[in-house]
Amino acid sequence: MVIEEVNSIQESLDIERTCRQSVEALASKLNRQNKSLKRKSMLYLAHLGAETIAEISLEDEDEEIALAQGETDCFSALCLSTITELRNKLKLIQEEKTQAALDLEATSEELRNIRNELLKEKHDNTLLIAETVRQKKLLAKYNRVSLFAVEEYEALQENLDLERDLRAEAENFAREMLVEQKKLNRQSQILLQSSSPSEALQTALRDVTKLTQALESQRLEHQQQVNVFEKQLRDSELQKEVVVLQRKLELLVDEKREYEERCNKAEVEAKDLKFTVEELQKKLQAISNPHPAPAPPPPPPPPPPPPPAQITNPLSSLLSMIRKKKEIGCDIPLVVQDSVKEPETDIRQQAVDEMMQRIKSGIHLRPVGQSPNRTRPAQRERTPSNSAIQELKGILDTFKRPSPHLKTGSPSTNAESELERVLQRRRGAFETSQESCLPSSPCPFPSSVLDVDRVRTAKPQTKQTSQESQDNVPF
Repeated sequence: MVIEEVNSIQESLDIERTCRQSVEALASKLNRQNKSLKRKSMLYLAHLGAETIAEISLEDEDEEIALAQGETDCFSALCLSTITELRNKLKLIQEEKTQAALDLEATSEELRNIRNELLKEKHDNTLLIAETVRQKKLLAKYNRVSLFAVEEYEALQENLDLERDLRAEAENFAREMLVEQKKLNRQSQILLQSSSPSEALQTALRDVTKLTQALESQRLEHQQQVNVFEKQLRDSELQKEVVVLQRKLELLVDEKREYEERCNKAEVEAKDLKFTVEELQKKLQAISNPHPAPAPPPPPPPPPPPPPAQITNPLSSLLSMIRKKKEIGCDIPLVVQDSVKEPETDIRQQAVDEMMQRIKSGIHLRPVGQSPNRTRPAQRERTPSNSAIQELKGILDTFKRPSPHLKTGSPSTNAESELERVLQRRRGAFETSQESCLPSSPCPFPSSVLDVDRVRTAKPQTKQTSQESQDNVPF
């Protein structure tokens, strides 16, 4: 409503302003016309004399002339009616003008009042806005305080629940302790009634009760300390390091398994290579020994039973044997030599060349699935291989002993008998291995072939070729 009144007052003010401006423009125009008429009249009066000007009263005469002319001119009814109408209109306009002036004053007064009220309302609005801002800030503070209060309330509620639980547990424990105490009191009363206790027994009972209480308190303290230490251990960095080390240990265990698998595969491959080498040595032995040797002397008594089998590597023992025999090969006396052995040396040379060629070109490994078939002949012929190891050790011991007759070249009877015994045992082991129907029967040691050839060959050329073949064989 106030806005509508202000709008109406503003419109009336605009109308009054336009009316005022038009009235002022009309008044200024009339003033200019009056001034121009006065100037013209003064011009005309300048041509007249002073006497005539003094005698003439221009205003009265003009009015009288105008009235006379009007009276003379406007005596008709139409003119009189128009004059009266105009006069009435003039009166009405004047009354309206006065009324409009009064209304203008009233509206201006109302406008002033409304402006004052508007300013007051603006001031009140600013105060209200400031108050609302202050209330909002206060409400935000209350909200923050309420959040803190809610959090504190929740924490207190949790503590209260925890204390209630602890209190319930403590009450249960106290109830149990009270029951136990009552039982003990009954038992003590029964004991007191049954037998008159002495003061020492009473003091002992008191000490027992005190000790039980102290032990219970210490147990609770230790339990609390253990809980605290467990919590610290969970949060400590040592636990993290332990976890990391456990993971590393798991990785190392996995790597160990992989390496064990590789080692097993390598052992299987080594066994396959060993069997292939044994087969080659068997072929070489068959080529170098086409006919059986002459009747040997009567066999010596059987050797004592060998010690329990030791885990040895046959390749390493073979290498050590070959190295030892390289050093003393030229000084060992040989048995009686045949005069004509050239075809045998050629066959042996061919076999050595074939073996060297196969070693250089490579050996085709057997499939792993045949490994169980090989274990049985190996288990059957374990005793001759162990006996061969013992015999070779005995030969090495005899070679290591200082013999002054080696350099002179005179053969010793002990070495000859030992060598003949070794050859006889090798021949017996080879015959037993041939009797077995298994194709992959291992030879006790591949170096026995070289020993037989060294005993049988007589010429130094064969010695030199055998030494060169031993130097070139890459075991």
